[in-house]
Amino acid sequence: MSPEILVKISNDQKLHTYLKNNSYWYKYLNRDKNNYKNFYNAYKSNNRNERVQKATGVVDTLDTVNTIFKMFN
Repeated sequence: MSPEILVKISNDQKLHTYLKNNSYWYKYLNRDKNNYKNFYNAYKSNNRNERVQKATGVVDTLDTVNTIFKMFN
């Protein structure tokens, strides 16, 4: 892996964690430094999906609480 990519990844803790959890990216990043762009896009996509899932979970929880309150009234 090129030194520039190592510095970019080591400076961003979330990016480093994503790389540890998705270790198959090591192979691609070691083969070609141009794969960093694909890696970073996958990381951003994963973060967006996590945020959407968290928001959906909050909405589901609020819906459940609302349903429980309706049952008591």
